[in-house]
Amino acid sequence: MSHVLIVDDDPAVRRLLHRWIDAEGVRVVEAASAEEGLLLASQEPPAVALCDINMPQGKNGLWLVEQLRRLHPETAAVMTTAVHDFDAAVASLRAGVTDYIVKPLSRDRVSQALARAVAEHESRRAAAARPTEADEQAEAALLTVLHAQDQAAFYHAQRISTLATAIGGALGVSEPELTDIRLAALLRDVTRDDVHAIARMAPAFLAAYGIAMASQERFDGTGFPLGLSGDAIPLGARIVGIAEAYDELVSDDTGTTTSPAAAVETLQGERSHQFDPAVLQALSEVTFGEAAFNREGGQRVR
Repeated sequence: MSHVLIVDDDPAVRRLLHRWIDAEGVRVVEAASAEEGLLLASQEPPAVALCDINMPQGKNGLWLVEQLRRLHPETAAVMTTAVHDFDAAVASLRAGVTDYIVKPLSRDRVSQALARAVAEHESRRAAAARPTEADEQAEAALLTVLHAQDQAAFYHAQRISTLATAIGGALGVSEPELTDIRLAALLRDVTRDDVHAIARMAPAFLAAYGIAMASQERFDGTGFPLGLSGDAIPLGARIVGIAEAYDELVSDDTGTTTSPAAAVETLQGERSHQFDPAVLQALSEVTFGEAAFNREGGQRVR
């Protein structure tokens, strides 16, 4: 088996479970929230997710199980809770959970539940279709976290991601760089520090994180956080930065009514010093040569 993912907001419980499971020769990964657990799972799907139901910050364990069942159907889940709640147990079983443990935990009970979950994982893996590609998993995880965070952020991130990908394509950027650009555009709208902490470490997000962090640098060196200029700014960051600037102008979030044509004219005129001329030209080609973008979900409108 691969590993067990422990998701619990109580560090003492995580340490205890980690020690017990590690003693059985099984690798363990820890997460302090459902959102953090989902992003960790997107890097390497666990054989078993051992999740607390009630976590005060963010989504609960049942939400995580629903996302894992959708994104990583081979992962088996075991729920833990300090609440003697029949309704929670029923909800867990309906969510496809393999077992349900009431705290205080006992080593024998955890071992028993883990054995059942491992058997369930092996059964699912044997019957599984082709695995989901890693980049699709990472993108789906970020979209899920954004949707849970805030619907407006979800739609905003999709618009920036769609436009940035189109600009990158017009510039001849190919995979896997386009995937990094898409992930960076999504990551910029995530507000949770724990999610960004994972992105700084996880291989699938590493390049995207660097792009996202540099997306507010400006071509003339007036941006931040490092004041980079010209080609010292990663191309992906130059692309995401101009997609963000364009969207700010055409979005009605601030009550403005700037047209796509006027937005491009502004960026190519009074703000041209801030952006790479080649990326500005690609924006113009994408916006007028193919389509303008509406604000509902990054869809193209002829």
